[in-house]
Amino acid sequence: MRSPRAALALALAVAAGLLVAPLAAVAPASAANARCAAYHDVVRETSAGGVLAGRTPLLAASYNIAGYNASAGTMPGWESRADRVVGMIMRCSPDVIGLQEASEAWMQRRPPGSRNHAQFEHVVDLMNARTPGAPYRVTNTYRKSCPTTGPNPAVWNGTWHGERAPWRTCTTSASASSSDNRTVYDSRVLEVVRHGSRPLSSATSTKRTLDWTIFRVRATGKQFLFANTHLDARYRGKAITTSASNSFRRKQAAQVLATVKQLRAGSLPAVLVGDLNSNGRTRSTTAVDDFTRAGLVDLLGTDRRVYRSKSAKWRGSCKSVGVTSSLSATRFARVPLHVKRRINVSYNSSNAVAGKGPGSAKNTCMYRDKKLKRPRGSTPAAYYKHQGTRIDYVLAAGIRARGWETVVDANLRTARYRATPPSDHHMVAATLAF
Repeated sequence: MRSPRAALALALAVAAGLLVAPLAAVAPASAANARCAAYHDVVRETSAGGVLAGRTPLLAASYNIAGYNASAGTMPGWESRADRVVGMIMRCSPDVIGLQEASEAWMQRRPPGSRNHAQFEHVVDLMNARTPGAPYRVTNTYRKSCPTTGPNPAVWNGTWHGERAPWRTCTTSASASSSDNRTVYDSRVLEVVRHGSRPLSSATSTKRTLDWTIFRVRATGKQFLFANTHLDARYRGKAITTSASNSFRRKQAAQVLATVKQLRAGSLPAVLVGDLNSNGRTRSTTAVDDFTRAGLVDLLGTDRRVYRSKSAKWRGSCKSVGVTSSLSATRFARVPLHVKRRINVSYNSSNAVAGKGPGSAKNTCMYRDKKLKRPRGSTPAAYYKHQGTRIDYVLAAGIRARGWETVVDANLRTARYRATPPSDHHMVAATLAF
C-alpha cells in the first residue's frame, strides 16, 4: 500500500501529464532531453493512429530572463543566476524560444581572461553545453555596436569549447539589431528561411522591437512565422495599470500586427510570444485583446466575458474555463481552445512586486480566502481548476495547441516556490501540433 506522500506524488504526476509511455513515433532530435507542457502526450497524439496523426509536435516557449543590468538592487547578478535560468529552459528543451531582456551589450563582469560575449550568447552557450552536438542557434546576431577598442572590446574568437560556432558573429547594425529580444532555436528541428526585426514605438530609452523569423520544419518542410516582442510596462513613468500605459501598448500592438499580417500573407501559420505587460483582469481593452481580435488565439486564455462584480475594475476570474471551439461569443472572449493539459497555471507568469526581488508577489488565485491564509493545493485538482494572472503569452494562428506549462519550482501544498525564481518572470511553454 502506498504512503499518503507517495500517493500524492503519483497523483501530481498523473495530473501534470508527466507519466508517459515510451515514444510511439520518431520525434524531433531534441526529444532526448527533458520536455514539458505535455510534450510526450502530444507525440503520441501525432503518431500513426493518434487523434492528430500526420502533424508534428512543436514546443515553443517565451521567457523574460531579466536583463544583465536590469533591476539593480533587487535582482541577483546575472553570473549568479545564469545556470538556473538555463536550467529552467532545459526542463523543456524548446524547439524555439523567444527571450526578452536578453541583453546585447558586452558583459562587463566576466572573469579575467574569459572570452567576451553578450547575455543572449551566454544563454545559448549554456544551452549547448547541456545538449549533445550543441544544436542551439540564435536567429539575429546583429548588435547596436561591436567595439574593438576601449575597456571592453569585442574579442570573441569564433569558437565554442574548441569547436567552430558559425552562428557567432558580431556585426554592427543598429537598424537590424532586435535589441534585447532574441529568438533561439534547435537547428536539428528547424531551419531559418528568413528573419528580420521591426522597431516599435518606445516609451523609454530601451529600444523596443518585434523580432521575427520564418522557420521551416526539417522533418516536414512546413513553414511558420515565429514572432517575439516585449511591450512597454510604463508610459513616461506612469504605472503599468494606467490608461496612458495601456493605450501606448495598444499602439505598439498595432505595429506588431501590421508586420505579422504582412509576413503571414493571409495564411502562413504564426506563433507570437512575449512579455506583453497586459493581463486579462482589466476591464479596459488591452493589447492582447487587439491580438485576439485579429485572429491570434491566446492558448491558455482568460474568459474576458466574466466580471467579478458590477463594481469591479477587472474582468475574469481565477477559475479556468473549459475547452471551447469558438471565440465568437463576445468581442472580449478569450478562452482556451485546445489546451486541455494545463500545468502549474495557478502561478502568475510575473512573480515579483515592483521594487522587490523575484518571488515576492502573491498569487491571489492560489488562495481560498482574501487574507491569503488558506492556500489551494490540498489536492492536485485544485491547481488545475484555477489560474493566475499572466503578462507573458504564447498566441497562435493556424496551429493546434495541446499543452501548456508555467515552468516553476512549484510547492503545490503551500502555494509557494520551492526556490526563489532566477528571474522576475516565469518561462511559459506550449506544445503545438503543427
